[in-house]
Parts: sequence; C-alpha cells; structure tokens
Amino acid sequence: MSDLSKFSRSQAERFQRHFALAGFGIEAQAKLLDSRAVVIGAGGLGAPILTYLAAAGVGTIDIIDHDVVDRTNLHRQVIHSEQTLGQPKTASAAERMLGLHPEVRITEHREPITAANALELIEPAHIVIDGSDNFATRYVVSDACEIAGKPLVSGSILRFSGQVSLFWSRLPSGERGPTYRDLYPEAPDPGEVPTCAEAGVLGVLPGVIGSLMATEAIKFLAEIGDPLIGRVITYDALTSHFGEFRLNPDPERKPVISIGADVGDRLSGVETVACETPPDHDATSPHMSVLDPPVNEPETDHIGSSGAPTVEDEGDLDFNPFTGDPKQADDLSPAEFRRAAETGALGVVLDVREPHEHAAGAIGEAVNLPLMELWRAEQPPAGLQEATEEHPVVVYCEHGIRSRQALAVLKHRYPELPVKNLLGGYALYQQL
Repeated sequence: MSDLSKFSRSQAERFQRHFALAGFGIEAQAKLLDSRAVVIGAGGLGAPILTYLAAAGVGTIDIIDHDVVDRTNLHRQVIHSEQTLGQPKTASAAERMLGLHPEVRITEHREPITAANALELIEPAHIVIDGSDNFATRYVVSDACEIAGKPLVSGSILRFSGQVSLFWSRLPSGERGPTYRDLYPEAPDPGEVPTCAEAGVLGVLPGVIGSLMATEAIKFLAEIGDPLIGRVITYDALTSHFGEFRLNPDPERKPVISIGADVGDRLSGVETVACETPPDHDATSPHMSVLDPPVNEPETDHIGSSGAPTVEDEGDLDFNPFTGDPKQADDLSPAEFRRAAETGALGVVLDVREPHEHAAGAIGEAVNLPLMELWRAEQPPAGLQEATEEHPVVVYCEHGIRSRQALAVLKHRYPELPVKNLLGGYALYQQL
C-alpha cells in the first residue's frame, strides 16, 4: 500500500477527503498522481473535465485546443472568464487548473488534432478524453485511439441532451472492445446534423455531461468501480431522465488502419461544429441493445420565447445575436428585409430549412429548398434567372447559419447571382 511520502504537504491536505474515502484511499490517489490524461477541447465539455481532473489530483494533463476565449461561449465554458477573453483557451484553462492544484503538470497544445498529429499527441496518455465539438475530430480521435489501443472517454451534447461512453479497442482480456465507429460507423454529410450554434445548447448541460466524463476518467485511472465500457449513458435535461443502452463491437466492421480517412477533407479551413444527439433506439444496429431507451427529442430546432434574444431597437442590427458573428455586406437585417418586401424589392426567397421546419412557420411565399437538396441539385432553383441587383435572391434558415452555407453554394455556382442572407434567420425575423 502506498504511503504519503510521494505527496507534498499541500497535496496531503488537499486530498484528505479522498484518503479517507473507503474504496479509494491513498493508493488510488497515488495512481491518479502518476497518471497522464490527454484532453481534446477546452470548451463546454472541457471546462468540467479539466477542472475536476486537476482538482482530483491527476498528475499530468495535456490540453489540445487551438481556439481563443470568446464571450458567446462563457455561458457554458465556465473554466474561462471575462478576464481571459481573447486568450488561448489552453492558457486560460491552465491558469484555473493551477489555482486548484499548483503541482499539476500541464502541457498546452495550441493546435488542432488532425490525422497527421493524432498518434503523436495521444501517445503519452494513459487515457484520452474527447470533449471536441465536431464529427471530424471525433472520428480522428477515435481512429487514433483504436490504432494505439488507448482508452477513450467520449461525450457529446446538443440542445438539452447528451451522452457519454468509454471506448477501448483492446481490452485487457485481449478481446476487441467497442469504439466510436461501432456506435456511428460513418460520419454524417456536412449540414445533415444541426450545429450547436444553430440548434443551441443549455449552458449547464456540458457541466453534467463533462462531469460524467471526468468521473469515468478518474475511475479508470484510479482503478475503481465499473468502467462505462460497452455501455452508453444518455441524459435528457428537460425530463431529468437518464437512459442506458449496451454497445458491442460490430464483428463485421474491419479494424481501423488509417486515421480519419472519410473525414480528412473536413479538418482544414473553416472548422465544423456539428454535434450529435443520442441515437434513436428504434434505429440501433444489431450490435446495440437497449436497457432503458432514451427519450426522443423533438426534431425542431426552434428557440422558444424564453431562449430568443431580446432586441429593443428595431433598427438595423450589426451582428447575429444567435452566433455573435458580425453583419456582413451580403446580410439583410430583419428590418432591411421587411422594408425590401414592402417596396417589392425582393426576388425569390429560399427557405433552406427542413420541410418540417418550413411547415411549422415560414416567411410569406418563401420556397422551401433544404440545404442538402440545394447542394445536390443539378439545375438552378426556379426563379434564380429573374434575380437582379434590385430584386436579389434571399436565403434564410432558422438562425442564419445554414443559409450562409447556402449563399456560399449559390455564389460558387453562379458568381454573378445577386443573393442576400437573412441575418439571424427566421427566429430573429419573428422577434422584430
């Protein structure tokens, strides 16, 4: 049994509640101190993960994140503050972590994790914890962990729900364990799943899911309890419901031999922020078995009155209040759009949301053409040929995010086409 000699005086004081904890004690605490965790992401999920790993006494922690602290994220990324706006997230997080455990060894990696560097970044880890916010990164991390045989705690959030699991391709028994690709064999097409910025996320939700992820990592490193291998926990904040289903490795799936082969083209340029919802239990593959089916979430991503921004001035806005993005030259504020509509200065109006969103409420005689259909269309949408600078095409979605993608598609295919984007989308249009 370990003694107290490896702990400093301050550590001995800091961890005394762990020392006294039956089933944990000095030995488990010593294992934490000797462990190294690699954490991808210092954002919403990363905030509780990094905070609790440092506070619990994990000795060495690597943080991988190339972003900076932004005010629009502070409602959920509570490891950061107004005082660290504009700073690298790794530096902001490290400062808070050192305040909790000054002896913790922190390595900052201010770079995105990619197929080229993933194996090198995770190589020293005893465990990898993925708190990233996009599908491409999740597949890259999963592939690297499968190839390297590293255990991976993975979590995701969207709107009011989230999920957590522990993947491990090489179990100590020598058997093959389940991985992220057994849960999601293929990445969704771009635009197929709403983004967190588009659909929103309850600020406290990352605290719940990230804390569960930190718990699984601490259990694994301290070698206590029953790890979440082969099980996926789901959580619905609106119903306070926890669900669980089993996940077995798919015997038909070939082991991964390359990293992110099907998502490599999404790791450069503008970063995607697609999040995922827990899988529908009625559509699970044969290697999943439901223990307690998760509550299915409504498909609509409308924001209710309680979640809508309050804008007292009905004049022209200079930013999208749902994303914080500044107004661009090809944006129309809701006030500008209404004035153009009143004077007949609009061409065709395209609603690029899904049909169920359009049916729930739309602007006037807008034509519904979902983004993915627009992307795949071989012929230009009806009405585009008649567009002029005086009567431009206007595209909109729910919050002005998918519509900017649609605008980019139209501009690429028809460079001379006069096209505008409705700032803030249908949700903001309804408020003004």
